Amino acid sequence: MYEAHLSTQRSQAGEDPRVPQADVDEGRPSSDSGASGQGTPTPVGVTSDRLRRSPMAPIQSHRTYADLRVRAVRGRSGPISVGFVPQPTWLRSEVAYAVGRKVGGAVVRNRLRRRMRMVLAEKAEHLPVGAYLVRCGPEGPSLTFEQLKEAMTQALEKATATQRTTPSTAQ
Repeated sequence: MYEAHLSTQRSQAGEDPRVPQADVDEGRPSSDSGASGQGTPTPVGVTSDRLRRSPMAPIQSHRTYADLRVRAVRGRSGPISVGFVPQPTWLRSEVAYAVGRKVGGAVVRNRLRRRMRMVLAEKAEHLPVGAYLVRCGPEGPSLTFEQLKEAMTQALEKATATQRTTPSTAQ
């Protein structure tokens, strides 16, 4: 577009903008009546919904860690070790994962922790309520998911065996 093709006259304050009528969106109202009141929809919050529904929460209390250190019932299978302290008054279980540096670098440890979390999430509904400490030795990353699942299942069964055989006192 060249300067010769532009209008040299100023538009009046009350005039419509210089948009040809054919380019105006017919679906919208011609006057700006303000916001529609709907705004942007709220985000879905996938993470927060998943955490709220999770039957296992992370351990928050130093007292729970102390209980796990002193009076936990332990079960072991392969490189997996599970410590368990029953807490019949709790609404849901709490869990912590201990994966040391001997296992590998941060990427390897985090991947192993996610795999263990997935196995425990599958088993959580069938486990007694309490505090769990899941540990893994240096051989953990070399296990396939099925081997890890089998080892964790056996360790969980050994750790919670006494709780399963005695009648529940929470009834």
